[in-house]
Amino acid sequence: MRLRDVLEQPGVRLPVLAGEGELDRPAQLAYTTDLLDPGRYLAGGEVVLTGMMWRREPADSELFVAALAGAGVAALGAGEALLGPVPADLVEACRRHRLPLFAVPAEVSFREVTERINTVLWAEREAGALAARSRRRGRVATLATGADLAEVWPATGAWVLTCTGRAVAGDPGGAPHGLAVGRRLATAFLRADILPARCRIGEQEFHLDAPAPTPAPGMRFVACTEPALLEELVELTALDAARADRARRIERRLAAQLADALAAAADPAEAAAALHACGLPTTGPYTVLVASLPTSPAPSPGSGSGSGSGIFQESARNSFAMGAVSTKLHDADGAAVAVVEEMVPGAAVAGVGDAVVAVVAGAGGLDELRETARHLTTAVRGTRFAAGVSEPAATVAELAGALSQARHAHGYALDRPDRVSVVGSDELASHDLLLAGVPRAVRQAFADRLLAPLRAYDADHHADLVRTLQTFLACDGSWTRCASAMHLHVNTLRYRIRRIADLTGRDLDRFADRVDLYLALRLDT
Repeated sequence: MRLRDVLEQPGVRLPVLAGEGELDRPAQLAYTTDLLDPGRYLAGGEVVLTGMMWRREPADSELFVAALAGAGVAALGAGEALLGPVPADLVEACRRHRLPLFAVPAEVSFREVTERINTVLWAEREAGALAARSRRRGRVATLATGADLAEVWPATGAWVLTCTGRAVAGDPGGAPHGLAVGRRLATAFLRADILPARCRIGEQEFHLDAPAPTPAPGMRFVACTEPALLEELVELTALDAARADRARRIERRLAAQLADALAAAADPAEAAAALHACGLPTTGPYTVLVASLPTSPAPSPGSGSGSGSGIFQESARNSFAMGAVSTKLHDADGAAVAVVEEMVPGAAVAGVGDAVVAVVAGAGGLDELRETARHLTTAVRGTRFAAGVSEPAATVAELAGALSQARHAHGYALDRPDRVSVVGSDELASHDLLLAGVPRAVRQAFADRLLAPLRAYDADHHADLVRTLQTFLACDGSWTRCASAMHLHVNTLRYRIRRIADLTGRDLDRFADRVDLYLALRLDT
């Protein structure tokens, strides 16, 4: 409110004695005091009412007014009921400090002055609330008629962010548009037990909320610096999300049809039509991603049965297939798909079985995908991200092969122990990519057939044949280098290699037999 509005209220006139040009100052409340220095109790913006009991001599007026001006009060009202008219030294002190001063005649109580102030305050607050409700209804109506969220969003101090920390609406010059700040806000949001939540970054406090009662990956949320706006902004975000959800369901259905066409190796013309329906170009290059977010612990080297569990171990994949996945990430609402949609903007994304398939125009982006996945798995404790990424498909006809590559790379990524495992098909050696598609039982039988006799012999004779075989192959079959690495005499090494040949039926002088033993060790490591 303005001080002028208080002085113009009906009733006995309150004469202005100083600061006539400062009557448009904002004021917040009334505060009564007769302390000579009340500065410690003032927050700024008050209309101070005093009976002048603090004044013992003219010099006290300067001390009193200086304390008020230093505290940033809006005005001073001096009561004349006890000590008579306002003294000239007080008027002069107020003029020096440009502090508005008005007299409170003897027939007017401080209670009446306070009521005048409260009347103006309540009237302004009610008008502000009515205006805010009107603006809110107007924004909702504008959004409901098809306007973009950015058209009704406040100009400053508020943003909509994704769970990956990317700002999708709000002040483009604001802090959350920096990805580092956005990801800190997203981490605070995802880790919040209840909403709304707060997050302080440096000197700035952000208030976080979303349409849902609890945060979840794949969900967009509101971050704003003014908590009074939060409820309205969440309402706008919910309305926009509900509107977008209808379109998203159609997009996901079209993406699922594209994934089915690629899985069935459909005619290129049919695949091109599916791409066009998804809003993707009908000319390459394209990249295919297959991803999942298992929450079960990743396999560790050497775990499992005596036959080994290594890089092709199936435990993670089996637990994934049995549903050891966060209900937050794989639920009926397709939250896992939403996560990948946020991680790979512009892609056609569909849930296929227990994984998510994404097709995106262009090539590259592995480093950015890994960084985004690291953020997500750090924010949501206990979550892993496994993804396989194809080589770029230059044409529509190559997309079916790209999907197969991505699936094999995804299977390989699931078997890795890392919290974030993003594997590009070009990162896999050719035999790794081939073996990832071989059924587990076949792989295990192959390894056991060659290595079980060596393990049994080692158990009985402490001969270390398996390690000898590993070292010999790692040294490219060099007798001298292998003997040196194992601290053995060359004759001892030759004896062990002959024993390996006798037990396995493989001659390590033959390249094909070396390949068999190498693959068996890869499956068993």
